Amino acid sequence: MKDKSIFINLTLTLFMVTSLFMSCSSSESAESQITSINLSANANGGIVNDEITFMVKDNGGNNITSEASITIDGSALTSNPYTFSQKGVYIIVATYSDLTSNTLNIIIDQEESITLTYSPNPPVENKMAYFVVTNNLGNNVTSSTALSVGSSEISNPYMFTATGDYEVEAAYNGFTDSQTITVARGFTKKALLEDFTGTWCPNCPPAAAAVSNAVAADPNVFGVGYHVGVSSYPDPMEIPETSYWSDIYNVTGFPTVYVNGPDTRWNFPSQSQINSELDEDASLGLGLSAEIVGGILNLEVTVAFNKIPSEELQLMVYLIEDNVTTNSAQAGSSQGANYVHRDVLRKVYTDQLGDLIPAGSISFTSNYTKTLSGLALPSNIDDMSQLKVIAFVRNTYTKTFTDYFGTDHVNSPHYDIYNVQEVHMGETADFD
Repeated sequence: MKDKSIFINLTLTLFMVTSLFMSCSSSESAESQITSINLSANANGGIVNDEITFMVKDNGGNNITSEASITIDGSALTSNPYTFSQKGVYIIVATYSDLTSNTLNIIIDQEESITLTYSPNPPVENKMAYFVVTNNLGNNVTSSTALSVGSSEISNPYMFTATGDYEVEAAYNGFTDSQTITVARGFTKKALLEDFTGTWCPNCPPAAAAVSNAVAADPNVFGVGYHVGVSSYPDPMEIPETSYWSDIYNVTGFPTVYVNGPDTRWNFPSQSQINSELDEDASLGLGLSAEIVGGILNLEVTVAFNKIPSEELQLMVYLIEDNVTTNSAQAGSSQGANYVHRDVLRKVYTDQLGDLIPAGSISFTSNYTKTLSGLALPSNIDDMSQLKVIAFVRNTYTKTFTDYFGTDHVNSPHYDIYNVQEVHMGETADFD
């Protein structure tokens, strides 16, 4: 029994010594395997009073943050996460044993101001205005900002129901910004269908019918017929301007119908192109009055703006006669000489390409007015009761194309119609 006891004790002693040796060797081995440490943060920067958390890992990917020493600008980090209370650039370093980590440069900025912006600029009466507020750091803080007009808080977006100047203030986190906003008039966008046609043209009656139907279906759509004769087939309704335009705009196929200018050729009878024009925001509106006194025509056109254009604008004024018949039979129609022509252009009372609206007359707060009085009526009118006037504002630009060899060629001057208005004789149309 005594020998057995001695054997057991020797065995236990040997086991404990072996275990201790292995434990020490393992610990020393693990520590000797840490050859580098890496310092990281959950953010590279922020603003004053932001918290940032730091982490230290060894080269084996083990988190040793609690065992490492982290300094900020050479002083021990007092907490982790750490709250930065001042603006600046901070240098963060970690050490562990005799190892030093990479260096982090943490940039802390500070909110110092806000900026209020809005769109559209200018806002238009009875349409929504949208506000955006950003701080000096470029951050969008709109959702946390209170907006007010005078002493009354407003929603975002907000609808101004009348024109005028409004002081809008934004308040956020102790900062304020205000803007004096001029609310402009809102105008209805309208469309003009310009139909190049001729009595000799057998394919023209369907286009004329489509124009007539579109005009009848929507009070904001107007039509005008540009009659052009060809070779030995004259059109009795042709005037110098219609012949000139068919050449300068390269109208080679009849019928050709434009929607608010030659860049949109109408695929009648589809309404999509017309609707696209009507859905646009109108940057200007027209008021128009026309009367005949003693056989003399007097006109007044007023143009009001809610946007300042970046290009020259021209005013066009037309005399139109509706429901016209002629001695020339209409090709493509069984009605012959009884065919009724709608909205025939009889006279242009401005230059062929329009009268320039002086840049100095374009303003948010005042209107441009052109008075045309004592105008003689042309001799080609059949029925005075069918007369009306169309006025519209357009730009003028030259369209070019580049050939196969890379050479630019002037094709023709084109234009876009900004807006249009129409009145019958003895009537006045206000801005709408």
